[in-house]
Amino acid sequence: MSNLKERVLVFSDAIIAIILTIMVLEIPIKYASSGDIVWQTLLSAVGIYFISFCFVANLWFQTAYAFNRIEQVKNKSLVVYLLLLFFLSLVPAATRILIEDTTQQTVLIYGILTLIVTVLMRRLVTALTKQSITEINLQKRRVDELNRQDMLSFIARIIILIIGLFQVHVALVIYLALPILAFLQNMIDREEDRFVDTLDQTEQADYFADRNQIWGSSMKRYSKLLRDSLKDPNEKDGQQWEDIMKEWLGKVDQEIAMRQKAMKTASTHEQEHLQQEINRLQMQKSRLQERENHLEQRPFNRNHPKFQPSSKKTLSKK
Repeated sequence: MSNLKERVLVFSDAIIAIILTIMVLEIPIKYASSGDIVWQTLLSAVGIYFISFCFVANLWFQTAYAFNRIEQVKNKSLVVYLLLLFFLSLVPAATRILIEDTTQQTVLIYGILTLIVTVLMRRLVTALTKQSITEINLQKRRVDELNRQDMLSFIARIIILIIGLFQVHVALVIYLALPILAFLQNMIDREEDRFVDTLDQTEQADYFADRNQIWGSSMKRYSKLLRDSLKDPNEKDGQQWEDIMKEWLGKVDQEIAMRQKAMKTASTHEQEHLQQEINRLQMQKSRLQERENHLEQRPFNRNHPKFQPSSKKTLSKK
């Protein structure tokens, strides 16, 4: 079955390469009566091609990363992927008519096609992510998060379709921005996965439960992980992971202190519950301290047994 996965990926890579080649060959080069190239028409066509290129490239990146997290391809995922490739193969035709005549009607056709492709891609990524996670709670947490993202993506593209009926060029700019933003998001997710993959299942659950508190804000998390993802892998060391661990330990200490303070005025029943929470946090703290000490002793090595999850890859993002 793993051989089938390789054949599917090779097949899809070939199709996507052909799609990009066809699109660039469809770029028209018009000449004025004087024999000079009409640069305005050429640049406009290249701009529309660039929008489609970013869309197709982002789709390849997301699906390749999702497939990389699994060992086998299920029949249902294969059917969805083939259907996705069918609609994706229509993108060159939609791009060509958009280049030839950029009107409300052609933008609407292009928007509907990319909406269908996006919905199929998002559902495929969600299915592959669910398949890659073996721990039930982590699986449910991640799938719920992806479902929310899918709904937001669907609503956003419906809104863009409406905008395109009134502001054609504004819609084209948004169509360009969406795949670029999605690509950056995937770079961030991959970088975060590198850290999460070093944790065992209990620590992964703790991390996602405390993620907002650890980073302080989503914007801080995005900016830090994006900067790290742009670094040369050979230049990276354990310092980035040490910083995360220190932030995490600081938040755990704060949580313990808050519960210890609350115990002074709590009832007997509440004290029992608070003590259980304190015991859980102290166990979490001891695990984090052990991992932080190891990071301080040697540079980060993703292949070291200490940093391998207790089971096969349990987490994947979109």
